[in-house]
Amino acid sequence: MSDSFLRNALRQRLRAIAIADDRRSGSLSITFDRAFPGFDGHFAEQSIVPGLCFIQLAVILAEEIRSQPTRLAEIIRLKSLKPIQPEESVNLALTRRNGRWQAVTTTPAGETVCQLLFTVKDA
Repeated sequence: MSDSFLRNALRQRLRAIAIADDRRSGSLSITFDRAFPGFDGHFAEQSIVPGLCFIQLAVILAEEIRSQPTRLAEIIRLKSLKPIQPEESVNLALTRRNGRWQAVTTTPAGETVCQLLFTVKDA
């Protein structure tokens, strides 16, 4: 699956994006329906969202906050804590500090799914 294909598939499923007035933070919500192509071939017996999708969502939100095409530069730290299955929703909160981005993905019930610290560059 190409990077642009995955980005488009994720963007199509976004339910909400909010960006703070200071443009240093934002949040988004997404539901991974059964037709999401990220499930294809990823644990066919029990589909889960690939971790790459949470990274890509964070980069998409950073791009929205920065208002310019953005690419991942470096993953400083990544911790996956809970698998997400088809029809589940998640919320992602993103904050920029000292040139680094901190993303925390949670379920609607507040369970942490993924924590990510990363940097970006212009695309």
